[in-house]
Amino acid sequence: MENSIHYVLILDQSGSMGMLKREVISSFNEQLEMIRILQEKDRKYQFKITLCRFNDTIDYRFVGEPVKHIEKLNDSDYNPESCTALYDAIGRSFSITEELIKPGDKVFFAIFTDGLENASTKFRATDIKKILQSAEEKKWEVKFFCRYEDDHLYRKELDIDKNMAPLTMDDDGLSYMAKEVHFCMCYLADDGNVDDKN
Repeated sequence: MENSIHYVLILDQSGSMGMLKREVISSFNEQLEMIRILQEKDRKYQFKITLCRFNDTIDYRFVGEPVKHIEKLNDSDYNPESCTALYDAIGRSFSITEELIKPGDKVFFAIFTDGLENASTKFRATDIKKILQSAEEKKWEVKFFCRYEDDHLYRKELDIDKNMAPLTMDDDGLSYMAKEVHFCMCYLADDGNVDDKN
């Protein structure tokens, strides 16, 4: 049976992301194209993508879809507004992914937020801390992308360190994120045999 590599992007769509709308769409489409190229090269795994957009509500653009079926985002697919239910988005996305994966599958979570949690109703920081610990035990890869200004708070509140990836909220930051995603997907596809990011 063909195994899958699941890429789950948990993407902040709160109002403060309005200034980055163009960059976010461009970054996702760049990631999508890189994963498509990997799929063409790699027949051992099927690459599947889940996109969770969140503000004060949680919305899934697609869940566990093969990369070949996914179209690029356009201007109407990403509309920043309202607050930041980050923890609900993480908690729900991890639960959904647990239901999707099969033995032998691999998982990579990229969590992106430009601000602080302020709207979750189902999950608290203590819940997310346990979820992230569980992910590590399952050997799921996780990268938490946030503003440099929020890095210390999330490290402390969620007890994460090596998974943190602070960045600038601009073209350069989103480009850095796309490169990190590409590296991690290559790493998983090569069964951990990638030596560097070049």
